[in-house]
Amino acid sequence: MDLRELGKELSGLKEEVKELRRGIEKLEKEMLGTGGGIKRAIKARGMQIYRQAPFDDLIFSPEASPAELTSLYQLLRHYSFRLFLRDAISKKGSFQAEGLMKYCPLEIVQHYISTLCELKLAEAGDAGTFHLAKQSLSSFGPTLEWFIAQMFQREFASSAIYGVRFKETPSGGDYDVIALWEGQLIYVEIKSSPPRGIERGEIGSFLARISDLLPDIAFLFNDTQLRMKDKIVLMLEEELNERYGASSRTRFPIERLVDELFHINHRLYIVNSKRDAIVNFTFCLRDFLFRQRAELFPILPPVQIK
Repeated sequence: MDLRELGKELSGLKEEVKELRRGIEKLEKEMLGTGGGIKRAIKARGMQIYRQAPFDDLIFSPEASPAELTSLYQLLRHYSFRLFLRDAISKKGSFQAEGLMKYCPLEIVQHYISTLCELKLAEAGDAGTFHLAKQSLSSFGPTLEWFIAQMFQREFASSAIYGVRFKETPSGGDYDVIALWEGQLIYVEIKSSPPRGIERGEIGSFLARISDLLPDIAFLFNDTQLRMKDKIVLMLEEELNERYGASSRTRFPIERLVDELFHINHRLYIVNSKRDAIVNFTFCLRDFLFRQRAELFPILPPVQIK
């Protein structure tokens, strides 16, 4: 084979690789797509989506490739990275690695900054400074919502949408994540600040949105490793008592599943990031399934967290 033929063959192989990459990206988009199941479930409840999946407040741009989004998702699985990123966003401008050591040692911070630059989410400035590519970004919340929606898609093979707003609902406000899992409509309210930064009014709004949407399962997820019992559980008990009176403790008892995971009637779950956020969601979802099937399969052992 002469050089000319070899060049033609290499050129053909390059085109085939490009075509394969396009096919993989298309397949990944289809696998991680939202599908129509959620919209059908929402329409069946007499509700209409006004807005969903806003890009303006996310750390990445709409042009990000599937490979880049997968890399970002893998990073966001780490609690330390989420804390780091929340801290970087709060700087609202340029930052240095030494100024982001509140939650991580310098070596880890430098690795995270380097990875953000590789993903084109951050850029280097002068004298060892860096800034996020989206300098107008003001909150980590929307990116955290995207991550939880991706978690349902990637870990639980479930369609999910985030940043959802409905037309003409009594409670109003955004529904952070809505997913369809095992035929069950799930609503997740997400809080990225520590418990001390959460007010009781926010708990009331969460319950009001549950009344509007009527999900099969609801989650109140606080991305922290701090205790839920001290404030979040207490505020929820107070809110339920105000709404339903003395009977609330009997009708809606808040009980501990394990560690800092709590539930109400195995349908409303309070979840934090202690151990691991994905592990905690998995445990709660398995708890729901176990309670639903326990009458049919009474010999099943109780679910245990690992």
